[in-house]
Amino acid sequence: MSRTTLDFEYNGRDYTLAYTVDVVKRLDRSGILAEIANGNRPLTMTEDLFKAAFEANHSTVSNRIRENILLELKDANEDGSLLEILLEMINEVHESLQPKGNVQWRVNRGDKI
Repeated sequence: MSRTTLDFEYNGRDYTLAYTVDVVKRLDRSGILAEIANGNRPLTMTEDLFKAAFEANHSTVSNRIRENILLELKDANEDGSLLEILLEMINEVHESLQPKGNVQWRVNRGDKI
């Protein structure tokens, strides 16, 4: 399955932002995804998710440059808001981690006493 990317040019350099399984797991372990799901962090969620999206293809780009790019991006286009697209990208990775249903399993609670 091909994943959605966020592509743009900034100061003569092409960028392709994406999420990997490792990045999404790190976001989950840090609690950011749970806070977003609960409606917390409304002012910082776009910034945090945007910065994290650099990790797949542009991990050496500094936080300062990531912040500068974010400040200059339009908040929305015909595909939706920046936050909506970032969440869609995360959801695609999340869906790829779901069990595929190929292995049967059963519960064994041991002998009854």
